[in-house]
Amino acid sequence: MRCKTICANRNYLLIPVADSKGWFLPADQMQLLGVYRNGELLEEHEVILSPQPRCWSCLYLERYQDQELELRLEGGDESLIDLLELSDTLKDQETLYREFTRPFAHFTPMHGFMNDPNGLYYQDGVYHFFAQLNPYGFGVANTHWLHAVSRDLIHWEERPYALIPDASGRMYSGGGVVDWENTSGLGQNGVPPVFLFYTAAGSKTRWSRGRYFEMAAAYSLDGGNTFEKYPENPVVPHISFMNRDPKVVWEPQGENWVMFIFLDNCRYMLLYSKDLLHWEEGQVISLHTAAECPDLFFLPLDGDLSQGKWVLWGSTDTYMVGRFEGRQFVPETDPIPGPTHQLYSAYSNFARSPGGYAAQTFTGLPEGRVVQFSWIRTRLEQGPFSSCMSVPNQLGLTMTDQGPRLTVQPVKEVETLWENSFSFVDRGLEEIERIPSSYLGEAMDMTFRLGIKPHKLIALSVRGVLIVYEPDSGRLILPTGAYDLGPQGDTLELRVITDRCSVEIYSDGGLFNTSIATVLDPSNIKVFPVYLDSGITVDFEIHKLKSMWDRV
Repeated sequence: MRCKTICANRNYLLIPVADSKGWFLPADQMQLLGVYRNGELLEEHEVILSPQPRCWSCLYLERYQDQELELRLEGGDESLIDLLELSDTLKDQETLYREFTRPFAHFTPMHGFMNDPNGLYYQDGVYHFFAQLNPYGFGVANTHWLHAVSRDLIHWEERPYALIPDASGRMYSGGGVVDWENTSGLGQNGVPPVFLFYTAAGSKTRWSRGRYFEMAAAYSLDGGNTFEKYPENPVVPHISFMNRDPKVVWEPQGENWVMFIFLDNCRYMLLYSKDLLHWEEGQVISLHTAAECPDLFFLPLDGDLSQGKWVLWGSTDTYMVGRFEGRQFVPETDPIPGPTHQLYSAYSNFARSPGGYAAQTFTGLPEGRVVQFSWIRTRLEQGPFSSCMSVPNQLGLTMTDQGPRLTVQPVKEVETLWENSFSFVDRGLEEIERIPSSYLGEAMDMTFRLGIKPHKLIALSVRGVLIVYEPDSGRLILPTGAYDLGPQGDTLELRVITDRCSVEIYSDGGLFNTSIATVLDPSNIKVFPVYLDSGITVDFEIHKLKSMWDRV
């Protein structure tokens, strides 16, 4: 073990992070970096340091301002501790958010490996976004909660990490709420406390060895700027093998806080509270074909709030529609498998992970709006980060012949990134080949309205991604497999959003949506028909997308 003493009189401790070449850090290369104060362990992270790093990440020192800290490095080449730097600026300050791998229209972290969106809430005109993050590597480890804020859902500013691992384990997924009525009693001077509920993932680190997964809380008394872990954690002790991912909402009719957690297999549980701190177990609900990452939200049916329904959601996109009667959820549908489950030949070398995972909605949005982010599981081999979020999507609930069904469409705010727009109406399919090059780019938002003829395939190539609709079977064929889209009448409408490491596709009025997690060829920005039929007519619009980071 090598040690180094520092004074935390700078903004950051800069850490040279090597590439781990996989979803998990290789155990034979892993080192442990500990941060101590007067012999007390404050932070411990699994790292692979390198003199030729993939990126320089940062450990925020604000919480230790002007304190003397001891750094300890165990394992591997311990002399690499001397590479750690104190600084007031990031090593990549000049190139940050302008890297050639950075998506234009999809949120990505400054550094490291990001996965599940967490804790989404809205307060006083500000959207607060959190996500699972390993700031010190490019695989699953060191799970922090990233924190970013926005006023328009599009342009984001990253803040210091909201939660960092401790003796209870890694900081796994959960949800966030504002306690407007101070039911917890923790609010001061009329300022409502903000709560983050998270999974304390015990035994996932050396520091937490022997601990179970438990539900814990952190709260903020300064409007979500900083969070303090509740001293009497856990708020829900261990229940079942994999219990995790608490999503919390206010249910006004029964005047209850409701927590929805994953237990194991496809089993979920509802819990209830009056004060956010003391919870009573409720019913167990099975969402077949789902696992992990529950969500719970209220939607008007076909825009009618008086006919509103509650939706229980499990990842990837299985859900159940119903209502609450006191502390009882009354299902009005069986579990409904979403578009990801309407799939044949799911495995593809081109794109291994169809659909956005671990989707979560904001709490507290005005006018009953429900907006969702999901994790797109693209693994990037270059650049200071890996994976991205979906575009923000607005959810609706509509009645169909099969019963109530969710719709998913990009939020209107995406239009703020439109530039160089081009369109035509009622032309032949070959007109797509004549799109002026100035309207094409790596990031594009396109809508195709294609006439359907019996027995005639419709086939398009968008940035090298083949999209085929087979009208006789009603299947949409993508690199990830074939989806049962169903009959579309006389017109097939497809909205396709491309970016540097994702393709998102919406159809059938939002009843169908999926994402393709893949790094696209930056030199291929072409859009063209693969199969032509003279009788197919096309309405088409395209919007080249500018970078969401232009204001950073």
